[in-house]
Amino acid sequence: MGIRPKVHFFDTSNNLKKIPYSKFDRLLAGDQKVCYQQYASQRIKCAISYVEILNRQPIKIVHCDYIIIPFNEVGGLNIVEYQHGKALMYQSIDLLSDLNNIIDLQRLKAQKQFSNDFTWQANQQQIKAIVDQIFF
Repeated sequence: MGIRPKVHFFDTSNNLKKIPYSKFDRLLAGDQKVCYQQYASQRIKCAISYVEILNRQPIKIVHCDYIIIPFNEVGGLNIVEYQHGKALMYQSIDLLSDLNNIIDLQRLKAQKQFSNDFTWQANQQQIKAIVDQIFF
């Protein structure tokens, strides 16, 4: 038994495509050899599902993250925009929660911008497509 990530892209026409996790990991690491020319100069919706596996069969989806992946003009990762998103994510971490009298507006602004620019919410049709791809 274990947990494995499954990655899916939704293109601008809302078509689902399964992506090998090893290739996705190399893409996010900035590997120039990994490119998806069909997504060149686009911001693509990506769903990362963490699936519990037993005897090489999916049992249940434990968690899903919905992020937006920016691609450059040749279909590789737009590193500048991706790094900007990572910076916003780190800025949005609440390190001052123990101090009740401090309101950190910069953190709240970064959190809102990260949520608006680098995450998305899946609708029921998209969730069903992901579940069908994983289990059937």
